[in-house]
Amino acid sequence: MLRRMESGIIGRRSGARSRQGWAIPSALGAGRHPGVMSRPGWALLCCLIAVVACGAPDAATPVPPAQPAATPEPAGPVVTLPPEPQARPRCEKPPHTRADANSPQAMVPDWGQPVRLGAPVNTPCPEDAIEISSDGQTLYFLSTVDVLAALSPAQFFAPENGTYRASRAGGPTDFAEPTRYDLGQGADGSLDGELSFAPDGSQVYFHSLRSTNTGYQQDPPTDDFLDIYVADIVAGLPGPGRNLGAPVNSAYPDGEHAIHPDGVFLYFTSSRPGGLGGNDLWISAWNGTSWSEPLNLGEPANSAGSELQPAFTSDGNTMYFASDRDPSAGMAIYRSSRSGDVWIQPELVMQGLAGEPSLTADGKFLYFVHVLGDAEGIFDADVWVSERIP
Repeated sequence: MLRRMESGIIGRRSGARSRQGWAIPSALGAGRHPGVMSRPGWALLCCLIAVVACGAPDAATPVPPAQPAATPEPAGPVVTLPPEPQARPRCEKPPHTRADANSPQAMVPDWGQPVRLGAPVNTPCPEDAIEISSDGQTLYFLSTVDVLAALSPAQFFAPENGTYRASRAGGPTDFAEPTRYDLGQGADGSLDGELSFAPDGSQVYFHSLRSTNTGYQQDPPTDDFLDIYVADIVAGLPGPGRNLGAPVNSAYPDGEHAIHPDGVFLYFTSSRPGGLGGNDLWISAWNGTSWSEPLNLGEPANSAGSELQPAFTSDGNTMYFASDRDPSAGMAIYRSSRSGDVWIQPELVMQGLAGEPSLTADGKFLYFVHVLGDAEGIFDADVWVSERIP
């Protein structure tokens, strides 16, 4: 959510705005991001550091006595243990001294007034691009060291930035310490988020800023800061991401997506030509071997404003999404019901710089992101939750 809302800020800081207003490190268009070394390069560098720092062994250095040869273990299958979960680094930003100018507010009678999650999920650093698991027991979110507008190009790929997950530890606002959920396997630098799991849990779709994005492969490159990727999940962890390619991904930013509960249709946000506003909702169908040419959802789901970040009820018949279609409401969460193949007039659900809706399968809880800002601009983003009123 912050990526879209901060677009104009980042464009002004860079001195050159793209058609999205989003300026990204230009070196990505040329392949590998500067300062990101290949894995073999890192291994060689570590070996050299060890020799320089410790020195080569010499006669004055005591050598540990040789150990007796170990008794060979009986032959058997090799068991590969999963890596230890990597804890989320401590947020180095001090507590806020700025006052948030907006508070999220439920605008329909069937959702209660929202509540902010506390620590350890929310911190003075931004939490964004959320996804709640269907059973409501695991929260996934993107964490960065600061809002994107405050980051230098090199800081986009800081090791602390990435997707984390936290397990429920009580009520709907209570979660345990988050650990890393690494979506960057095999990528030489990436910033990944916006998870959407296949209905059978075998795959995860996510969007990413990385050098393999479609627009960065063009001549000349375009500011394609988002492409959609998919990774297989093995033993609960994502493998290397695969770019969905054309026609889903284009030279324009494509992401902020959700796979429909039927597992066939992918809804996503794009600023490609043919839309009604700045960003529109599009749909593509999987036929078992390839994705269909995306179709714009048209009115009334899309508007002259921006629509993004779709999410669905478990039956697939109600779509929640973020939009700035009403200037008086600002960026807010709407919902639309499906009548046949048509999405009907959307209804305002949650206002107050709210987006990234994500629902539990039982429909009891709506998690979302609220962006904190004042007259000086955006300074944080937090996760909130609203409970369904029977």
